[in-house]
Formats: sequence, C-alpha cells, structure tokens
Amino acid sequence: MNHKFQLLVTCLLGVCLAFGCGGSTGSNPTTHSTPADRGQQIVDEFLKRDASPYRNDRIRFTVTDEDKTQKVYEIETWRKQTPDENVTLNDMVAAPQGEEGGRSLTIEGKGKKTTVVTYAQSRDEFRETDSKKMFFGGLTVGELLGDWDKFGYQFIGEKDSNGAHVFEVEGKLKDGADSQVSRMNVLFRADNYVPVESHLFGVDGKEIRTYKTVAIKEDPVHPYASKVEVDNPVYKTHIIIEILSREFPEKIDDAMFAKDKLKEPIKK
Repeated sequence: MNHKFQLLVTCLLGVCLAFGCGGSTGSNPTTHSTPADRGQQIVDEFLKRDASPYRNDRIRFTVTDEDKTQKVYEIETWRKQTPDENVTLNDMVAAPQGEEGGRSLTIEGKGKKTTVVTYAQSRDEFRETDSKKMFFGGLTVGELLGDWDKFGYQFIGEKDSNGAHVFEVEGKLKDGADSQVSRMNVLFRADNYVPVESHLFGVDGKEIRTYKTVAIKEDPVHPYASKVEVDNPVYKTHIIIEILSREFPEKIDDAMFAKDKLKEPIKK
C-alpha cells in the first residue's frame, strides 16, 4: 500500500458521522442551565443519540481539488462501542484506479489518545498513528471523529437556519488538549440534535474547515447526517461525505476488532 493511500485508509475511519463517536448520556438541555452547562448538555444529547453497541456503515467520499480533479472512495465500517471505548474496523472497498485498498483499526478511549492501527504486509508489522494525520482533501481523523471530549462548550443562543430551529454552541480546546482545531462553532438541530453546520478554526483564529449537512436520515432513536459537504480552504478541496447505508446489528463478532483482522484480504 503506498504511503498516501495508507493515510487515507487510516483517516477515513468510521467517520462515525455525524462527526462524533461518543456515547455520553446527557439530559435534555433546559433554559435553567448556565451557558456552559447547557452547551455541554446539547453535545451530550447528540452523542447519546449517536451511540449504539454495534454499528455497520457504508460511506462514500468524493474529493474534488482546485483543479477539479475528482476521486471517489467507499469504505465499510464496523463499530463496537462501550461507555469507555470505541473500536472501529474500516475497509476500503472501492478506490480510484491505480490505488490499492486497505484496512485499519481505530481505537478511542476516554482520556486516552486515539490510536489508528494499520498493517504493513511488506514488513509484516503493525503501525500506529494518532488522530492528527491527514488524508486527501486535508481532513484529519480527529475532526471526523469529533474529539468532543477535548473541548469545553458554551451555549451561544437559538435561531432559525435554513428553515430549521437550531442551537448554537461554541467549543474551545481545553488546556493541555492536543488538536489542530482550537475553536469550533456548531449548529445543532433543535428537534433531533444533528449537527447541521460546523465551523472549525485553527490556533491563528482563521477558519480551516466548514461542514454543512445537506441531508438527514430521520430516525426516532438514531437520526444522523446522511450527506455532508466540507470545504477546506487550506487545501482548496471540497469533500462530499455520504452514508449510503447504516445498520445496527445486535452483535458483531469480537474477532472483527482484533489486530490480526488487518492481515486478512478485504471482501468487496
């Protein structure tokens, strides 16, 4: 697997859309909370609705660069989630001609650094990277997963946006936390808590990414953004992320999440 493509497999992850893989169990926001409490409650409510013991996704990424060159990738992911840890197996099942497929394992633990494991067949060894690695289009593992625990939140207010009532929440990177994003501003739909717009800012205060949800899969338990468009002014790319299918199996064999699974060929 070439180096650039390995990073792509590493970073496309379960994307766990909509932009987070947490499993917090917060209560519904109330008008009697402080701005900090209410901001955290809104994020917790989103994470609660995103949580599930097991999940299987098929996701398509369409990356367009400033020269209008377009590349399309599809991954299949299997996620196992507990209160303390998320483990996701990611298979690259479709890629542009000339680019080899691959597999990665993502491990997220509360209070721990996210670890992404790949297998180098030529050296017969496992390799580990962190959540700051980038893939084509210039998106990082951390921003796709959300890294929600790294930020402290403030409720900014309520407003109408594109025909929907939304909660506006600002997140600032906590002292000692490590991320390329120092601040983010997120709009959550008031009726289902799906993030519909996110603006990410770097340490210099400049906006480095804009995420906009253009389609939502309505579900009484697990609503999610089924299509998201991302603008990256740093790398001058436009990325469309589509969840083609999502299922919630009652059980996924634990063997799916073992490191040795990375050695097996992908079944497309």
